[in-house]
Amino acid sequence: MLKAEERFSRPMDLPILIGSECTYVPVIAAFRRVPSNNIDDWLISNGQPRSDRDLAAEVLLEVRGLPSVDGHRRGRHYSVIEVLEFERAAALVISTFLAESR
Repeated sequence: MLKAEERFSRPMDLPILIGSECTYVPVIAAFRRVPSNNIDDWLISNGQPRSDRDLAAEVLLEVRGLPSVDGHRRGRHYSVIEVLEFERAAALVISTFLAESR
């Protein structure tokens, strides 16, 4: 289990396939931290930029939907694979991650 200082969580809206439709869902995303002095090396591998999906798969720990307003239903847990099905979701995850990693 990661220590508290090795992870962080942020609310965001992510496109997720629900049934047969892509819907933007408000979620809480939990991220693994990457030391700031390693970010450049992490983004580029062998002189080539890595894909958002590859990067997001490494730092996204879990994704939970927000609980109902009345508190009767807990937020649904989404698998990382399910979330990263859409390239735009991976791009949103990485942009949020990088904005919080400064």
